[in-house]
Amino acid sequence: MLPAFVTEFSQTFTGFQLPAYIIISVLNALLLFYASMKFLLVFQLSGYKGKKYFKWLTSADTPYLSRLMLLCLLGCLFFCVMNLSFVPVFTTVVGDMGSSFASYVGFISYALFSLIYIKSESAINAKVPLKKTKRLVRLCITYVLLLCLLTFGIVVLLNYIAYLFGSELFSIIRFAFVCGMPILMPYVLFIAYSINEPFEHQIKKRIIRRTTEKLNKADVIKIGITGSFAKTSVKEILKTMLSQKYRVLATPASYNTPMGIALAVRKLDNTCDVFIAEMGARYKGDIKQLADIVKPEYCVLTGVNTQHLESFGDVNVIKETKFELFENSNKNKVGFFAQDCEDCKELYNRFDGEKYFAGIDDESALCYATDIKIGTHGTEFVLNIKGEEPVECVTVLLGRHSIKNICLASAVAYKIGLTPKEIANGINRLQSIEHRLELVPNNKDVVIIDDSYNSNQTGVVSAMEVLDAFSGRKIVVTPGLVELGKIENVANAEFGKLLAKHADIVIIIGKHNAETLIHGLIDGGMQRDKIIFAKNLKKGNEELNAILTKGDVVLFENDLPDNYN
Repeated sequence: MLPAFVTEFSQTFTGFQLPAYIIISVLNALLLFYASMKFLLVFQLSGYKGKKYFKWLTSADTPYLSRLMLLCLLGCLFFCVMNLSFVPVFTTVVGDMGSSFASYVGFISYALFSLIYIKSESAINAKVPLKKTKRLVRLCITYVLLLCLLTFGIVVLLNYIAYLFGSELFSIIRFAFVCGMPILMPYVLFIAYSINEPFEHQIKKRIIRRTTEKLNKADVIKIGITGSFAKTSVKEILKTMLSQKYRVLATPASYNTPMGIALAVRKLDNTCDVFIAEMGARYKGDIKQLADIVKPEYCVLTGVNTQHLESFGDVNVIKETKFELFENSNKNKVGFFAQDCEDCKELYNRFDGEKYFAGIDDESALCYATDIKIGTHGTEFVLNIKGEEPVECVTVLLGRHSIKNICLASAVAYKIGLTPKEIANGINRLQSIEHRLELVPNNKDVVIIDDSYNSNQTGVVSAMEVLDAFSGRKIVVTPGLVELGKIENVANAEFGKLLAKHADIVIIIGKHNAETLIHGLIDGGMQRDKIIFAKNLKKGNEELNAILTKGDVVLFENDLPDNYN
C-alpha cells in the first residue's frame, strides 16, 4: 500500500519515489526500444508508409503481436507474484515503508523477460539490415522520448488511482500495468513517426531541391533507367561499358528513390562525365518525381510486368507510371525499349522522341543478339548493331534475359559514343551481379545459383532456362512470388507448375505461399515426396544440407523480405 504519511497526492512524489519513477521510465523506454528492432526494420522497409506497416502488423502471418502479448502476460504475472511475496520481508525490515519498497521488486522479473525477448529476437538475422540513416536516428529519439513520457504518465496515473481508492492490494501490485506496455510499442512507434513526419517532409523537400539544382548545373550526360525488373542489372552493365571511356557515377545498389538519388549526387563533381539513375516505383507519380529531379537525356525501359501489383493495384497503372520517365524528361530525350515486351512496344509507339528497340533475334532493333549459346559458366553470343560489323561477345552472366539486358545497355552506350569493339570489351569485363543468377563458389561439389533478389513472373522463366543448362539433380529453394496483390495466388500456382517441369526437388520456404505452390507443383506432375516445406530459410538450409549430394544443382529463387516474416 502507499506509505501511511501520504495524505495528499503530491506526497507520492516525495523522498526516493520521484527519482525511482524517472529511473523506471528511462529503463523501461530503453528496454522497449531494443525490443522494437523488428518493428523499426519493417517500418523502414515499408518506406515509412503507415498503411503497409499496419497491413504487416495485423496480418495472420505476423506472430509479433502474439509474442508481445505473451511477454506482457508473463511480465505482469511474475511482477504480481514477486511483489506479494516480498511484502512481508520488507515490512519486517523497514516497517510501513516496506510495501512501498516491495511495489518495485516485480520490475526485476519484467526486465528479465524483456531481455530474454530482446535476445531471442536479435538471434534472428535480418535479410536486410536496419539502415542507420539520419531519419531513423531522429525517429528513434522521438520514439524513446515518447516511451519515457508514456511510462512516467502511466506511473503517475497508477499512483493517483491507488491514492483515490486506498486499496492495499492494488497499491502493492499497481505497477504491474507498466508490464503491459510492450503491446503498445508498435503503435507508439507510429505516433513518433506521425510527430516527426511534418519535419521530415520539409527536410526531404530541401534535400531534393538541392539535388535537383546540383544536377541542373552539372555538365554530365544523364541517364534514367526504369522498369518492373532488371533495372539494377542494366545499370551495372551500362556503367561497366561506359567506364572504359567516361568517368561514371551511378546510384548505388538498388537505391532508386529520391533520397537514394540524393545520396549518390553528393559524390557528383566536375570530374564526372555520366550520371546513371535507377528509378523505382510502387505508386503512380513516383517516376515523375524522380524524372523531375534528374531530367535524364537518355531514358531506358527494361520491361513491364506485374511486379509490385499489390501497391499499384492495376497493370495499366504500372505501365503509365513507367512511362512517366519519358513524359517528363528533357526535350531532346532519347528512349530505349525492350523489344520482347508487348507493353514496352505500346509505350514505344506512344513516345514521340528519338527511340530505339533492343533485344534478341530482331533485326529491326538498334542492337540485337544472335547465335546465343548458354553454358554453365557464362554465355556466348554475337552482338549486332545497325550499320556496324557484328562482334562476338563472351560474358559470365547467365541466361537469355541477361543478354537482353546487355543489348539494352549496348544500345545506350552506342548512341552515347562507344564503338562496337569498345562495347564488346565492356561485355567481356562484366562481373556477376549479386543475387541475380549469380554462381556462388562452394566446396561441396555442387552448383549453387543465387537468384534470390526480388524475383518476378518474367525472371522465373529465365531462371528455369538457366537451370536447364546444367546437368545433375535440380533442387530449387523458394518462398514463391510476393507483392502481386490479387493475382498472387494464380501467379504462384503457375510458378509451381513451371517448377514441376524443371526441378527434381523443391524446398518451399515459409507458409505465405506454401499451399498455393504445393498445389501448383502437384498439378504440374511433381510427386508429393519431392516437395519439402520449411518454416524459414534457416530450416530450409538445414533440409537442403540433409539431402545434398555431389553433382546437385541448387537454385535459390527469390527471398521473402523481412516484412513477410
